[in-house]
Amino acid sequence: MQRPPRGAWSGFDQMKPASEYDIRYGNHLVKSTSSQWPSYVAISSPTAFRMTEPHLTLPPDTVGYPEMMDFDYLKQFTQGLPEDIDLIVGIGGGLVLDASKYVALSKQLPIVLIPTIVSTGAIIHSVFAEWEGRNLGDTKNWPWIDPEYILVDYDIVLSAPDHLNIAGVGDVLCGYSTICEWKHRESRGIGEPYDESVVADMSALHLRIVESFPRTLSSEGTLTPASVKLIMNAIKDRDSNSVTHPDAPAGDHSFIVAAELANDRSWVHGELAALGTVIIAWHTEQSPETIIGRLEMCGVRWRPSDMDMSKDELAKALAACPGYMGDASRGRDLPSVLRLEPVVGERFERLWEFLANDE
Repeated sequence: MQRPPRGAWSGFDQMKPASEYDIRYGNHLVKSTSSQWPSYVAISSPTAFRMTEPHLTLPPDTVGYPEMMDFDYLKQFTQGLPEDIDLIVGIGGGLVLDASKYVALSKQLPIVLIPTIVSTGAIIHSVFAEWEGRNLGDTKNWPWIDPEYILVDYDIVLSAPDHLNIAGVGDVLCGYSTICEWKHRESRGIGEPYDESVVADMSALHLRIVESFPRTLSSEGTLTPASVKLIMNAIKDRDSNSVTHPDAPAGDHSFIVAAELANDRSWVHGELAALGTVIIAWHTEQSPETIIGRLEMCGVRWRPSDMDMSKDELAKALAACPGYMGDASRGRDLPSVLRLEPVVGERFERLWEFLANDE
């Protein structure tokens, strides 16, 4: 293993692209690979570690359970971990994997990632966000660290509830919001004309996912190893097929942070991204039935009722979007329709009626 690892507290343009990640797939993968590890600390959640512990040939020296991504908190958390170790192993979902990157970079140790659910880009992104509580710090100086490799162990991932893994599909299909935003800006005479060729690769990826994913399911409609691999590949392929045009802002992901900041709670990342995309499609009148049909085809949960989100919580989330997306003190200037044409008051009531009627 490489020591020290490739990583830094800024300059994430130097990180390894997702297409070059060493991602290993298989059954009993953690059991066979962990026998070769030196002394290590596992960074996990109680649930994720319970899922994974029976598969570890060698136990960790210590298990750390981070509760948040706030950097002041993580500094104290890292200082409480042992010094005499040679490896960091991140075991869990998005928050845990990103926290493990912070620990590894702080200690200048190599890191291995073991996702217990395949639901977010944290699995295939070296960069991790700087947080202040639930608020994102300056995006220009986020830190990064390249993992040695990633173990996608089917025995572990498939033991999680299906909807948590399927949320990874939602985290990819939410790119549809950028098309909606761009077409809406064009209809308002803002920016450059919509260019189908710019979004062609992303649209083709989405169509392949919607066509292929249902075929990977078992006869009972449950996930299989092929389903897990397709989700992972979709998350990885998203990076090289995403739309980065200035007239196509990704309002769906900023909606996630605004929602969680306004309500001081979290939801499943890919499900909340899917809801944000449906809202943007509805608000821009850009065929919300298209994204809803795709989400339904793949079994992605997106309705507020599915994710235990109340009407009041959604109202708070959308009311917070303008302030969050336009927070100049934090370098934010996202021209999303959720900021420029807020979904509040009577407009929110119409949205809620639309969402309720689609139950």
